[in-house]
Amino acid sequence: MALTDSEASEQGLVRKLPGSRRIRPFAIAERGDRISGLVWPTVATLTVCASLFSGTIQALDAHGAMFTIALFATLGATIGPFAGGNESEWARHLERVLRIERDRLVGMLNAMDEGVALIGLDRKIRFMNPSMVRQFGDGTDLYCYQHLHHFDEPCDDICKLPKVLRGATERWEYAFADGRTYEVIGAPFADSDQVPCMLATFRNVTQRKQLELELIKLDRLKSDLLSNVSHELRSPLTSVKGIISSLLQEDIQWDDETRKMLLIGISEETDRLASLVTNLLNMSKLEAGVWRPEKDRSNLLEMIAETVERQKWVYKKHVFEAELETDLPEVIADTNQIKQVLLNLLENAAAYSDEGTKITVRARRTNGEVEASVSDQGEGIAPEELQKVFNKFYRGAQRRRRPGGTGLGLAICQSIITAHGGRIWAESELGHGSTFYFKLPVFQAGETRTEV
Repeated sequence: MALTDSEASEQGLVRKLPGSRRIRPFAIAERGDRISGLVWPTVATLTVCASLFSGTIQALDAHGAMFTIALFATLGATIGPFAGGNESEWARHLERVLRIERDRLVGMLNAMDEGVALIGLDRKIRFMNPSMVRQFGDGTDLYCYQHLHHFDEPCDDICKLPKVLRGATERWEYAFADGRTYEVIGAPFADSDQVPCMLATFRNVTQRKQLELELIKLDRLKSDLLSNVSHELRSPLTSVKGIISSLLQEDIQWDDETRKMLLIGISEETDRLASLVTNLLNMSKLEAGVWRPEKDRSNLLEMIAETVERQKWVYKKHVFEAELETDLPEVIADTNQIKQVLLNLLENAAAYSDEGTKITVRARRTNGEVEASVSDQGEGIAPEELQKVFNKFYRGAQRRRRPGGTGLGLAICQSIITAHGGRIWAESELGHGSTFYFKLPVFQAGETRTEV
């Protein structure tokens, strides 16, 4: 039996229909009959929302909490009005809610900095957000292994799709052929047509991996430095200690020639120590950025003459020659640093060539620059090692005629010449010696003293 308006109002069972001013009462039993007609849209709503909920929470950790709150609020707003009303009207309401939630989800994906791709069961890409398109190009409707990896067929060794489709969330790193490294997270996700998919996020971690490699490299260099320095310091100190101990023995009378030979030995070992300490200090200053070149107009001929004359006294059994253009223009350079470059190159030439062989220094003008070179008559450097000789602590496979050396001399030369805006390189032929070249800019009228 139907209730009157006043009776329904008293029992709180009246509802005002949207768009109508008429108050229509109906009994609880009658309301239950009407609700049963809305079972299918209600179930459909809960099913789709649950699918969105499970997929999104697994794939988007950063937005999971926010999406959960929004979803439950939406469910409350959706189911609340089902106490009564027109069935078609509420079906349209459900469609609007689902469309809003889907648009919200797509908006979240499109706003992410990470790349996002939705990959289906058939390995085709169903969706790519703008960030993914910027990094990989648009591959929608293409096979993932072709578009992302340029493979002709799926690669089971790296593909995580089967595991993800079985319900697992996978995390891995992949280095692409172009040098980029990505951290990828794949989570199961049901698309709007309920097809099982993998929602994958791609985070570019190339810089982080490069930093990790640099830290590993620095740690290795530190170990090499400690190993080299401890050995190079111990050897000359042991020699000096032995010679001094011999000279101090009162029960042995040394003749003048032997005494002179022992003193020369002390002098040579001291020079080794001085060279080692100088290179270590110079490298540390270069690495710290505190040994900046104070560039001014400089005469390269004078620097070469002074350095060669000094080395003649150190390496008396080598033959030094100079082939220099007399009208060589001045360069813009730090005199002390360029002398250090020449000194290191001459020491390197003497260390890897036999006594009695020639070491030749040349200088000439070429294309607005001044080119200097140091050549030896050693055994030469293998082609595959030419690009490595300027690396720190690298000493090559060729036999060193003189003991010692930390592998820092040529690295220091490269750092100094680069800071001058010049270039340094090596040329060699096995069995015919090596030549090390460097170029410096010519001093131009109007240039002033600079520090960089």
